[in-house]
Amino acid sequence: MSIDRLLLLWLALEFHPPTGFEMNHQTVTPVFVGGLRTPFGRAGKGAYKDVRPDDLLVELFSGQKTKHADLWKYGPRDVLVGCAYPEGEQGYNIGRIVALGCGIDVPGMTVNRLCASSLEATAIAAARIRCGWGDSYLVAGVESMSRIPRRGANFSTSEQIQVVSKTAYTPNGITAENVAIQFPEWDRVQQEDLAARSHTLAFRAFERGYYSDQIHPFLIERDEFVRYPVDREKMATLKPAFSEKGSVTAATSSPLTDGATSGWVTSRSVARSAGFSTALEIVDVAVSHVAPELMGLGPVPATRSILERNDLTATDIAAYEINEAFAIQVLASASSLGLPMDRVNNWGGAMAVGHPLGASGLRLVMTLHDRLIHDHSSGDLGVATLCVGGGQGMSLLFRRIDL
Repeated sequence: MSIDRLLLLWLALEFHPPTGFEMNHQTVTPVFVGGLRTPFGRAGKGAYKDVRPDDLLVELFSGQKTKHADLWKYGPRDVLVGCAYPEGEQGYNIGRIVALGCGIDVPGMTVNRLCASSLEATAIAAARIRCGWGDSYLVAGVESMSRIPRRGANFSTSEQIQVVSKTAYTPNGITAENVAIQFPEWDRVQQEDLAARSHTLAFRAFERGYYSDQIHPFLIERDEFVRYPVDREKMATLKPAFSEKGSVTAATSSPLTDGATSGWVTSRSVARSAGFSTALEIVDVAVSHVAPELMGLGPVPATRSILERNDLTATDIAAYEINEAFAIQVLASASSLGLPMDRVNNWGGAMAVGHPLGASGLRLVMTLHDRLIHDHSSGDLGVATLCVGGGQGMSLLFRRIDL
């Protein structure tokens, strides 16, 4: 075949692709609906200390079957479960095992991006729907910090990796202190101010019933960590948790937590057919990296990418949900991005409600969903973001839409 004929064939394919290509690559709008979670329990001594994480997720999926029965008529096509430490009772592909344990005749997978694991599961499901590869996915997250230790049961470091990256394995508590050193304007008192705000807002949200639609009561009806009124005098007496001369304490850190989260990522048409009138459109996803010893700043480049790519400013976003791994990283990230704090974590955050690692990303999403629907006059856009172990960040942009 001559070069001229090859060129003509290339032009024909470029501007007139085959019909099958067009049909299989239509853009479909992915939405989030049907968020449901267990209350979060205190690791080691709370309600779920003797509950296997796989059994906890089976219980939550049973709640999903009851509460969102109409969604089950349309799927799910797959079960995607986020888990930060998928080993032991959380191992053996907990996504598939729990599907079997619930009698759900679908495949399942487990996703690991440490604290962003269930947020990553949400992003994967959204991407599949946008590509037209499916129309209904059950996404979830689970973590038992009572039964599976942080960093796993057999954690070890690689000398070879540390030759290239000496700070690759920096403990998260030390990363928080490093952020505090870099942002001295946010001292211990201001970190405690944010922790007190988190508990106060979480308490008010529970009292006003804001969390009621997303909670599946099991053994307990509320998150076990919320303390109100806040005892600021006791908070001030706590010793630094990670560095003798540091400013980060147990009160300004997220607690060790057990819990499970879930929700549905579907096409817009499936959500409408299942009876939902509003949903969160999943607009954009960004992941980023920072120096591992400054892990807590991960939300900054991820959120900045989201805003720049969508031609938005920080004030265009009506609601932010930032995981409160530590008070200092929220303060440093929010100030670096210029976020209005009156739009950040208005129903409290992880310092008050808890942080079950791989389950937390979805907790942010369902809280963002409920906030935007409850206070729809404030605007339609929301961002959920976390810092991630190893020096990463992840952010998702959502838009509240009518179906």
